[in-house]
Amino acid sequence: MSSLWIEVLGLIGSGFVGISLAMRNILKLRILNTIGALLFIFYGLILLAYSVFIVNFIILLVNVYYLITLMEKTDKFSILEIKDINSPFLVKFINYYFDDIKKFFPEFSLEDLKNTNNLIILRNMIPVGIFISKPLPTGEMEVILDYVIPDYRDFKNAHFLYLKETKRQKMNGFHTFITRTENKKHSKYLLKIGYIQDSEDKTLYKKEI
Repeated sequence: MSSLWIEVLGLIGSGFVGISLAMRNILKLRILNTIGALLFIFYGLILLAYSVFIVNFIILLVNVYYLITLMEKTDKFSILEIKDINSPFLVKFINYYFDDIKKFFPEFSLEDLKNTNNLIILRNMIPVGIFISKPLPTGEMEVILDYVIPDYRDFKNAHFLYLKETKRQKMNGFHTFITRTENKKHSKYLLKIGYIQDSEDKTLYKKEI
């Protein structure tokens, strides 16, 4: 292997390590850091730099251990329903994450909390998300806010929530969740959890209950 490709290998490894340190999600951090460590292991072996090899081999073992721990961890989910729209906890939660909420729901405001179902998602008793929906006379349930805090953004929250809400709202006579977004990340999330984009109105997404 030429010296150029060896340097490229080292730079790519450094890139993965650097990006991993910017991750707020622990699982993503461990995965990217593991890839970086693997690249540096090969880098160290090619250059016969055994100190680089040993350090990154240890990092690899540590990452693998914690990845297995994370994958085997069983989270306990529950839902806290808040009927009072003026609840101090509800208002403080929204205000604390308001700037991040606006990135995905730019039209959202506290004034939208009228005749809504307000749910806090608890993960191991930690409030990790908020789900606000409004019943429509058409039999649809409009999702106004479906937000999870940055440290817990995986699909476990959504799978738990929609399983519970689908059963509950179906018993209440509703047949479809609907929501709107122009945010690409939010759109990708909606499609992954089973929403279908409307063929005519591209901002409209529907999920049958």
